[in-house]
Formats: sequence, C-alpha cells, structure tokens
Amino acid sequence: MKRILSAAVLLPIAVLGVLYAPPALYLAGIGVIGSLCLHEYFGLVRSMGIRVEPLFGHAAFWVLLVALRQGRFATAVLFALVLLGAFLSAMWRRGWPMRDRALALMAESLGLFYFTLFLYPALPIRYDFGADGMPWTIILLAVIWAGDSAALLAGKTLGRTRFAPELSPRKTNEGALGGLLAGVGIAVLLQRLLFPALPLGHVIAASALAGAFGQLGDLAESMLKRAAATKDSSQLIPGHGGALDRMDSLLFAFPVLYFYLTLFC
Repeated sequence: MKRILSAAVLLPIAVLGVLYAPPALYLAGIGVIGSLCLHEYFGLVRSMGIRVEPLFGHAAFWVLLVALRQGRFATAVLFALVLLGAFLSAMWRRGWPMRDRALALMAESLGLFYFTLFLYPALPIRYDFGADGMPWTIILLAVIWAGDSAALLAGKTLGRTRFAPELSPRKTNEGALGGLLAGVGIAVLLQRLLFPALPLGHVIAASALAGAFGQLGDLAESMLKRAAATKDSSQLIPGHGGALDRMDSLLFAFPVLYFYLTLFC
C-alpha cells in the first residue's frame, strides 16, 4: 500500500513538471533530485568504510549542473577546475591518513560526475528538441516505470534463470526480457495514441535502447548497495526506498536517449 500511495503522489508531480515547468525550474528540480541522490550515495560510501566530506561534492555538483547550460568551453574549464578542487580538498584534510584521502578523492569525484553527467541530459532532452522534447521525455519516463514494474512481475511469476546473481540475486533473464518488452510496448502505445508525430521506428529503437541501459543502471546501483551491505539507498520514499533507488535506471537512460536523439533525430 505504501508503494502505491507514494507512486500516486510522485508520478503526477513528475508528469506536471515535464509538461509545465520552465527551464529554470526544471533545472532546479533536477538539482534537488541530484542532491538527494548524492546524499544517499555518500551514505553508501560511508557504509563501505570510506570517509567522505560531502560539502565539496554538493557545492561542486550545483556549479557543474548550472555550468553545463553555459556552453562547451565554460563547461570544460569548470570540470577541470572542479577536479583540481577535488584533489586539493582531499590533499589538505589534516588528520586523515593518506589512504583515506585518496579513497575519498575517488569516491567523491565519481559521485560528483555520476550525478551531474547522467542527470543533466534530462534538461536538453526536454527543451533542446523543439516540440518533440516533451513527448520524448514522457515516453522515457513511461518506458522506465513500466519496465521496472513489468520486470518485477515477470521475475516473480516466470523467473527461472538468474540475470546477474553477483550484483542482484533476485533479477532474472525472464524479468529483464519482460521489462524490456513492456517498456517498448508502452512507448509504442503512447506514440500511437498521443504522439503520432514521432517516427515509430525511432520510438521503438530509442525505447529499447533506453530500457536496456535503464536495467544496467539498476544493476550499477545494486553493485553499490551490495558493497555497502544495504537493501535500499535510504527510506526517503515509503515503499520505494530512496531517491537513488527510484532514479538508478533513469540515470543511465537519460544520456543514452540524449545521444540517440542527437545522432538520429
């Protein structure tokens, strides 16, 4: 019941944001989600026994997120400066053993670039492709949400063969296939009913690609959680776990869809 109630509240908010939010507000929403994910990521890292200093990571995340909108040169320079700052921040942590400083540098840098580079494409997908941006965003969300639910259902009812037992023991090949087919199916349905201007071939190809990489994103977070010996990234969302648990698939799907649209549409 908690899972259903949480979805009933969060899904309309997400859809309304996609439909009506101006770019600045949309970017701010992405930033808030990214900050929540980064906070939970640092919690997982601490559970692995790695000391981190979150303040630099959160500040740098917002700087880079905004900078990505300012052009390639400014972004490249700021990324270099942020990486330089990450080294300096780790180097001058007095009282920390050198091993802890080096591990913190690697963990903090990974988290910073993970959430900045994988979340930011949500903005250009929505606003840089003209009238098609909103339909593509809705389709992507539907592909991931339908795929997650169908994979869970198919895995429970039909699952026999373990998909990646070391990373996520409960996932099965049958569940993965069911999730992928459901994602493509909902994308085709949306194209036929709501977005006929989008080329059907591109909808099928992009949704299959996004669905496949979305499942890899889920496995990527599963690797982090298993290393941290925890089931969920947090208990922020009743019945769903944390923000990172809800965003793991989208984090891989956003950049993949952006590259597909840039290259082929």
